[in-house]
Order: sequence, then structure tokens, then C-alpha cells
Amino acid sequence: MDHRRKKVTKTEITDLPDCLLEEILSKLPMRSPALGQCRLVCKTWLHLISETYFSKIQFESHPRMLVKTIPETYRSREIISARIAEGVNGRTFQVQRSKKLVPEKELPTANFELVNSCHGLLCISEGKYRNVIHVCNPVFREHITINVNRPLPFYLNSFGLGLSINNDKYEYKVLRTFCLRTNRSAPGYPRAEIYTIGTKRWRRIGNPHSCIEKLDFNTYVHGYIHWIPDQKLLQFICSFNFGKEQFGQLPLPPTYNGNDVRVKLGVLKDCLCVSVPEKVGSVDKFGIWVMKKYGIKRSWIQQYVIENLYPDVGRLKFYEPLIFLSTGEILISFNGEFLACYNTKMKKLVKKSTITQTKGGIHAIAYNPSLVSLNVVARGEKVRALPEPKVTLC
Repeated sequence: MDHRRKKVTKTEITDLPDCLLEEILSKLPMRSPALGQCRLVCKTWLHLISETYFSKIQFESHPRMLVKTIPETYRSREIISARIAEGVNGRTFQVQRSKKLVPEKELPTANFELVNSCHGLLCISEGKYRNVIHVCNPVFREHITINVNRPLPFYLNSFGLGLSINNDKYEYKVLRTFCLRTNRSAPGYPRAEIYTIGTKRWRRIGNPHSCIEKLDFNTYVHGYIHWIPDQKLLQFICSFNFGKEQFGQLPLPPTYNGNDVRVKLGVLKDCLCVSVPEKVGSVDKFGIWVMKKYGIKRSWIQQYVIENLYPDVGRLKFYEPLIFLSTGEILISFNGEFLACYNTKMKKLVKKSTITQTKGGIHAIAYNPSLVSLNVVARGEKVRALPEPKVTLC
């Protein structure tokens, strides 16, 4: 009888194929501390979690947003991360507020603006002339700083963050539009520059039809960013393609006459949508139009009509549809003061929600957290760790 024991070979988890590791790690929730700890195990795990393709698996089912408070006390501004959770059977919704991020140290302090977010990265501008840009990932608390050249007098200095994908190559870019002013009494000339993250330089590109004044809640779709031009008579929607680095124009819905500039852009099921007042000079009733086929004027259809807002809202100055829930309800910001959910079947507001107790207004942008590390997509830039306090995701 052979009493010799067979040698047992132990298999470590680090010996597993990347495809199995990817599947295992993707089961960890994005908010889990274990996910950050896994990045410290070895370089293989660090690269696997931080690479862009892995971030596609870590998709959040609940829509999120970042909200900047605009209180009466100027220096008490803060950023709040919130998640929109739909209730049981879709009967109600809840805005779940997480801990707040108070910008300080290397981040903007009192004088900052939320620009927009794109695929998990957040863009913030600061300075008197908005001449400093921060691009960061709140999940990993990483950020880079981009300085803006200011050689000539200008105004309407605005930005937009976007993503270019060519042959599985991911490049994040920052678009800058501004108006040159050669004479105080003469109108400015729209100009534009592009900054590809990792190159450390701005490049002049073609002139825009109109400068970005302020981006709406979410206007990024199909690789384009969209904005409403700064003009008295609205005739078209401005767009910019980050892949081709080209400006364009999109037609407005067929019933819009261009006389009312209180128009808001958004995204509904990967389609560009526009909300416009049903009656010129009034915001008590407005329609939401969806462009089913991008760039085709004939594809505009009126998806919703929002009405019966008074007296739930009170005196309505302006509105902004933010998030379209799977139940058919719409989360809307009213007067930049509070949020409310509108039931499109019942045609009435069903619930109000406030995410801040601070008196004053709010500015919200869409935000979906991602595991895209700046150490991967911003190679060549100086990546820094964000200081405390942190944004804690729900």
C-alpha cells in the first residue's frame, strides 16, 4: 500500500483568468469599500478595475445627480450627491441624499461652478473669469487641474466635458467657447478651443455658431453636447461632436415659433428632448418633444404635455425636466428651488422633495458614477487625490 500523499496544488484567486476576475469583481457594489481595497491587491487588479472597459459593467441602475446649493450666504456653497430611487411598484420616488462635498484646498472654494459630467467624470470651473478647470472622479477622489489661456479680452467663457471613442480608444476632451471683444460697443466674435486630456495643451478649432452660456441638466447624447444659443430669436439648437471636433445645428420642434427662449434640453432614452412652453409668455403648460432619429427634423414627436401645476407649484418662473423615470414619471426642478415628480398618467404633481435645507436656489447636473480612473485616461497629466471631506455615494 502506497502511503505517499499526492501533492496538492493550491490555486490562488490571483491565478484566475482575467475574464473570471472581471466577473467576480464586477459583483461588488460601487460604493463598497472592498472595491477600493481590491485596487491595492496587485497591479493586475488595479488595472482591471480602473480600465475603461470594466467601468461598463459597473452600471448604476438608479439615476443620480449632483446638486450645487446657491444659498443666501455666498461662502456656504456645497455639492450634494443624490440618487433617485423609484418606490415599490413605481408608485413613488425618493431623492436619497448622500454626504455633501464642501470644496476646499485645491478644489474651488466659494467661487465655483458645476459645468457637466460625462461617463463618470465631473467638470468644475472656478476663478473670476472661469479660467481654471478641474476634472475629477468622485469615486476615486482623483482630479486634474487645467489652466485656461487668456491672451485677449473675452466674455461668455464656458466649457463642456465630452468623450471621443475611436477604435476602442477613449479620449476625454474639454470644449471651451468664448467671445472675443475688440470693441466695447461691438458684439463679440464666437471662438472655440479644445483640450484633449493627457496632451496638456489647448487647440484652436472651428468657430461655433453661438457660445455656450450654460449647459442644461443633461445634454450629452450620441457623442454630442448640446446647448441653446444666446440670441433673442431662437432658430436652432447648437451641437458639438467630440469625435470629429465639429460644430453643428439641429432643428427645433415644428410647432415652436422661436419667440420664447425658455427652452430646456434633456435626454430621454438616449434621444435628445426639448421642453418648450405651449403658450408664448406662459410656463403653466409646456410640452416635451423627443427627436427619435438624431438630426432628422421629421422625427420630432411630442411625448408629454405637462400641465395642472398650479397651485402645487405656486408662481412658476421657470422649470427644468431633469430625470425621466421608468414608471413614466418625470422629476422636474421648479424655479431652481425644489424638485417635484410629475405623473404623466394622472397629469399632476405627486410628490415634492427638497435635498437641502439651505435657503436659496440649486443647480443640478446629471451624474452617473464610474470606475474610470484618471490615472488611466489622463496619462501625462498630474493626477492628485481630492482632500477631505469626500463625496460618499449611496
